[in-house]
Amino acid sequence: MTDFDKILIQKADRFRRWDYPDIDVLIAIADTPQARERLREIRILLQSLVEETL
Repeated sequence: MTDFDKILIQKADRFRRWDYPDIDVLIAIADTPQARERLREIRILLQSLVEETL
């Protein structure tokens, strides 16, 4: 995983739950498959939090 990927993951970790669709942009620009997978996991977690509140 590159330093750029680590920055993207840190950024995604700071997203509010309602902004989970914005993580798709980070997934698209990530350098490695591992980073894309971790970003997808964060997106799924935030999306599930939104669904719980509805």
